[in-house]
Amino acid sequence: MENIKDKTGQDHYDYIIVGGGSAGSVIARRLADNLNAKILLLEAGESGEGIATVETPHRWVENIGSKIDYLYKYHPAPAVNNRLIYAPRGKVLGGSGSINAMVWARGNRKDYDGWADAGNKGWDYQSVLPLFKKIEDWELGETEFHGVGGPIHIENTKELHFFDKAFIDAGRSYGMPALADTNAPEPEGVGPMSMNIKDGKRCSPFLGYLKPVMNKANLTVLTGAKVLHLNFDGKRCIGLTYLKDDSNIVATASTEVILSAGAFETPRILMLSGIGNAEDLNALGIESRVNLPGVGKNLQEHPLASVIYQVNQPVGQFTENLGGTDLYWKSSPNLDKPDLMLLTMRMPLPTAEIAAQHPVPENSLSVFVTLVDVKSRGYVKMTSSAHDADLEIQPNLLQETEDLEALTSGIELCMNLAAQPGLKNVISKWVSPPKSLNREEIKSYLRDACAHYFHPVGTCAMGNGEDAVVNNKLLVHGTDGLRIADASVMPQITTANTNAPTIMIAEFAAELILGKR
Repeated sequence: MENIKDKTGQDHYDYIIVGGGSAGSVIARRLADNLNAKILLLEAGESGEGIATVETPHRWVENIGSKIDYLYKYHPAPAVNNRLIYAPRGKVLGGSGSINAMVWARGNRKDYDGWADAGNKGWDYQSVLPLFKKIEDWELGETEFHGVGGPIHIENTKELHFFDKAFIDAGRSYGMPALADTNAPEPEGVGPMSMNIKDGKRCSPFLGYLKPVMNKANLTVLTGAKVLHLNFDGKRCIGLTYLKDDSNIVATASTEVILSAGAFETPRILMLSGIGNAEDLNALGIESRVNLPGVGKNLQEHPLASVIYQVNQPVGQFTENLGGTDLYWKSSPNLDKPDLMLLTMRMPLPTAEIAAQHPVPENSLSVFVTLVDVKSRGYVKMTSSAHDADLEIQPNLLQETEDLEALTSGIELCMNLAAQPGLKNVISKWVSPPKSLNREEIKSYLRDACAHYFHPVGTCAMGNGEDAVVNNKLLVHGTDGLRIADASVMPQITTANTNAPTIMIAEFAAELILGKR
């Protein structure tokens, strides 16, 4: 691809970064800008430059299932009627930050304070807030909670859709605070959505961070490069072997290797390298190097159900990211932070099973009802020692009764909002569910309606317990010269979209590497 350096003959580097997604793009930029060191960034996907569905915000849905989607599948589970549920991930520079819906949401301050309280010193909200500010180019200027001049431009919805206005009105008449900033430290209420969009185009981690340094002499970026395994000298990671153009290439790293391949591929690379549950690896014919049973465990995902309404006027306005409002609320008043996130979407997005039961008429749109504080835990397992074999990925959506009850309350909330004057005046018909349901009926409905918010995290969790994979410096337990910086290190999923926190994690990692933390 244009601007991609192909220097496969140069096999010695100071740093090797695996994965050119949201996190890898950040780390490559910060190291290239601040170190006189040779850096290699390996990305298994393609560049993505010039792809209209990547650049144009309202076309993000077309990226799902396309050639730049890995097309992972979640393993069937009884709690969701053993349905086939795809798990999109970006196979492109910028990773999922190049194909997602561009919702910019940090979560709640208690998310990060919880990470710190679990033994991860330095990850509390006040400690990571400067990193969030460093990322941002906030349209309204610098504040106590927002930054300017950063690589990612953030702006609120420019023109609220009529349904967004009705949604905000319904929330306020229901008793919710109006939020001017949904990235406040503890957002609770309803307000305009923040998005990483600039001049009508996606402002991705690739465009914001990586592209400006692509031609730096100290940075080599290779696409179509699939890592096969890490290489070690004793406990020290000294590099890796990757596949490019049907050739196996060995690259060495004198300082360290940083894994930023995401919640599915980072644990796979560790396991292929003998780092994981020793018993499981031996059963696959992989010699155990470091017995870390937590590799691939602790998978968390936000379950989501799309509630669909027909409105009494043309939907129109396919602009921005097709959304416009965020709503944060508690499924129970005794919670210490909101566990529900509702978003508007200007198109109907039912599961196949719900669409078959409730055909979608014209002029229909969605409200995404999402559970963002989950108790269910899943896993990622290898099914063979082959680097390209299908993974068994099981998020266990709604496995825990507490999650099912909370998401049921989320559907109830959505139905109650639809009965408020603001929404009642624009909704002509309830499509799915077609009528008000009681709690048991909602639970049955959710078995077919539940999908997810494309937010897998946690499979190489940070901490000090027996299932921890990295310490608070993101260094892999039992190894030297090996660090992980991506969504897989989250010990607990954030209570909002995960792209902004993932970029923050990468900024944190860069400061660790540069000796700034």
